[in-house]
Amino acid sequence: MVEPLIKVQDLSMQFLRKAGLFGRGGQRVRALNGLSLHVRAGETLGVVGESGCGKSTLARCVLRLLQPTAGSIRFDDVDLLALNDEDMRRMRRRMQLVLQNPFSSLNPRMNGFELVAEPLRAHRSMPRKEMRDLVVDLLTEVGLSAEFLSRHPHQLSGGQAQRIALARALALNPDLIILDEPTSALDVSVQAQIINLLVRLQRQRGLTYLFITHDLSVVQHISDRIAVMYLGKIVEETSSEDIFANPRHPYTQALLSSTPSPDPAAKRQRIILPGTVPSAANPPPGCAFHTRCPQVMEMCRARIPHSRLIAEGHRVSCHLYEASA
Repeated sequence: MVEPLIKVQDLSMQFLRKAGLFGRGGQRVRALNGLSLHVRAGETLGVVGESGCGKSTLARCVLRLLQPTAGSIRFDDVDLLALNDEDMRRMRRRMQLVLQNPFSSLNPRMNGFELVAEPLRAHRSMPRKEMRDLVVDLLTEVGLSAEFLSRHPHQLSGGQAQRIALARALALNPDLIILDEPTSALDVSVQAQIINLLVRLQRQRGLTYLFITHDLSVVQHISDRIAVMYLGKIVEETSSEDIFANPRHPYTQALLSSTPSPDPAAKRQRIILPGTVPSAANPPPGCAFHTRCPQVMEMCRARIPHSRLIAEGHRVSCHLYEASA
């Protein structure tokens, strides 16, 4: 069994939503609520869920761009929350982030060379020619030629800009790359190219991915395991094959029923969930999903379900499996 590279335990993140004329008082918004997961070295963990469930907050907490309210985050058995700013800065060489919209993360005043060389300048010291050669190698690795050294973001297509962002993320030879919706702003054909590139880079470099998305077809293609989030918690976690073949949580079943099938003859029963996702500022008591669950029981309204191992490598947070045990 490969040891986890990232281990998140009971992670919570609350934001204060200010109210009133002078911003006094307000509500606590629970973006993450006791979330636990792990990512083994060399694997891809896909994290899926509706918008607002806390996926991007999770990414920023793992990188300690946000300071969690409670819980622990260990990277290669190092407690990230115990590191000072300088130690965390050195640790970030091993952890990189690729965002959804590459144009929002690329400085429009910088050309391709400056963009990819930026982390090298921040963390390493080397002659300019050596740095230029390394940047050319990185561009070649992501499928771009040396002519992109002089191009600015406004001269790039979406796919080219995302390749520049990937080259920059690879510059410090990281162990972990967190990919926050890296393909959702791209055309379908370009999405496939970027996904295939990510698979190749992982194979060649031994990378570990935390892949955050709402696109189930993409996450099925790239992930070894999948964690399903709902209102700041993981409700189901298992292998990619198992979650698509045998989803066990009612929310996962509804989520998968909404994905179109490539087979026009295939008949799939669509599960329509009533209502909307509850507010993270005022979550319901008991199981957060009970207000929409088609299989709700009385205990769901009163008690929070705990993560339960129902098969090898398959965990579910649902009272249905406590009741049947």
